[in-house]
Amino acid sequence: MKLVSKTLIVALSTFALTQSLNAKTTICYKQAWNSPSTIESTQLDGGLCKGEFSFNQMKEKGWNLKDLKIEKAKTGLNYIYTLTDEEIISIDNSKFMSNKHVKLDYSPFTTKLNKITNDTAKIDIPNLRVGQSGIVKHVYENRKSLVVANALVTSSDSTSSTLKLVPFLDIKQNAIPTSNRKAQEGDEVIINYLYDSSLIIAPSQDAFLATREKYRDNNFLHSDLFASKLKTNAEPLPSKETIQDFAISQNIGTLFFVIKNKVYIVDSKTFAILEQENIAYNFTQDEKMPFYTRVEKIEKNPFESILDYENWLDSISSFFGDDKRTEEEILLEDEVSSEELVVDGKIYNNYYETLLGLKDAK
Repeated sequence: MKLVSKTLIVALSTFALTQSLNAKTTICYKQAWNSPSTIESTQLDGGLCKGEFSFNQMKEKGWNLKDLKIEKAKTGLNYIYTLTDEEIISIDNSKFMSNKHVKLDYSPFTTKLNKITNDTAKIDIPNLRVGQSGIVKHVYENRKSLVVANALVTSSDSTSSTLKLVPFLDIKQNAIPTSNRKAQEGDEVIINYLYDSSLIIAPSQDAFLATREKYRDNNFLHSDLFASKLKTNAEPLPSKETIQDFAISQNIGTLFFVIKNKVYIVDSKTFAILEQENIAYNFTQDEKMPFYTRVEKIEKNPFESILDYENWLDSISSFFGDDKRTEEEILLEDEVSSEELVVDGKIYNNYYETLLGLKDAK
């Protein structure tokens, strides 16, 4: 990594301070809006928007997004935009960080099961990561084989590892009989199964391309295919279960989540974080929800019941926090006191940090 000179840091800090002293700020909002994909083109209330201009129109007039806060309302969501006429400087950390090619040390390997008790088994492989996964295969005398279970690493030490055995339902088909065979002593287990088949969840095209290049030994399914699935299902925010179901249907073993300046490599079946690495890309204000994709307007089905919509809102409240203030307090309190709203992070980062349990670990 190249070091940034102190002179450059001081110059940038002085420029930013000078710009901030002369900058103007306005706050616009939209209450109880239930169409996330159209919020940027609808007219906003308050501030200089005055119910006449949308966020996109304000950008055309020279305003930039400084902060965005989203809160759950009685119906829909409240959106609060803090806009500034100050130029938002994007940071291209690729200027002082290098994206060296990384070859993941998770090649598939085969070993034998032993010491099977109920739904657990042992393998004589040490120092695995908790959360690694694989499949158990029974080989018949004629050399034909049958996958009989998924295997999940639950503990590992310097001599062996313990696996939890769960039913293999990856290719379940109701029209085809399912084998009742259970895993037994001597069955083969393939650890890191399909780990080279992956999906990238990234906030921008630049982050997506940088990740794909850094881990170019993996085969990446394009995120457009996952976005198309979300659009078909009218699911604008993918849950952990939705991501896992899609990964199983597409034979994807690992998920690459780009959050802030890191890539988190996750086992698709256990959602355990296997590795994390720094990633260099151009940080901008244009992060995309639910992730970078060329598929547009992934919306909740407007014909579903209000009860279902409220359940959806309840499910995402944990991502945006449970603010006890009234709507008017949320919209006006900070504006009156400081003319600005303070936001705890961006929507994309906040969502996926919570999904991976990173917030709980802090």
